[in-house]
Amino acid sequence: MIIIADSGSTKTHWILIQEKGKSKSFYSQGINPYFLNIDEMTRIVKECFSNLPTEEVKEVFFYGAGCSLQEKCSQVQVSLTKVFSKAKIETNSDLLAAAHALFGHQAGVACILGTGSNAAVYNGVSFTNKIQSLGYLLGDEGSGSYIGRQLVQSYFRKDMPQNLRSEFAKDYSVDSKEVLDSIYKQPFPNRYLATFAPFASKHSEDKFIINIVRLSFRDFIKYQLDTLSFDKELPIGFVGSIAFYFQDILKEELESKGYILGRVLKNPIDSLEAFYKG
Repeated sequence: MIIIADSGSTKTHWILIQEKGKSKSFYSQGINPYFLNIDEMTRIVKECFSNLPTEEVKEVFFYGAGCSLQEKCSQVQVSLTKVFSKAKIETNSDLLAAAHALFGHQAGVACILGTGSNAAVYNGVSFTNKIQSLGYLLGDEGSGSYIGRQLVQSYFRKDMPQNLRSEFAKDYSVDSKEVLDSIYKQPFPNRYLATFAPFASKHSEDKFIINIVRLSFRDFIKYQLDTLSFDKELPIGFVGSIAFYFQDILKEELESKGYILGRVLKNPIDSLEAFYKG
């Protein structure tokens, strides 16, 4: 048996490939070594596969947010080894998962626009150039947490039109104390901010919302894509719910800067499964 995992900060999608190519899906909490220690990660994996004979798993290919540094990859690997004791385990970044899913062995620019965001130039084998991910406080432009932050700011600053403010208050019942506590005192503040992003999807035809999304994508292009050096003939592919649901706006903003939009995948796991099945 082979296991493939695509883990963002919010959730992990696991695919178990059995003999004769049959597969099953599993889901768990997101596994990010910046927010979880080894014991916490181990517990999540054990709970997810509690009904599986884990000793029969031969290989595990784990792609995760927060796994761009070897130190963090090693922490995830230790936790996985505690569960899949007899398996060969590889840990890589979620950005490499995006590259494999979007381009296989072809060249392109792989991007993530989900809870967080990231971008890198891929030559079909490895990355030749990538940005330094700065997380939700200093980066993640265009992501769910970034858009969520803009929505919360506009609500409390009363920049948001009154009709939307009423809808926002009805959907989330938030007050400033709760928001500040969730961001500054509770775990996973990036996930919390991203929970507001579905409001943008719900009101995607509203001019105010369109402007927030558009400006967020412009920031992504300016601070991430524009900082990479690559041939503009290369397709730029995206994975993640934000890119998927707002791909029309994304396409417009990319083309206005001379970039070419390639594939857009809500979830990369199906293409990853095909990548490993050959």
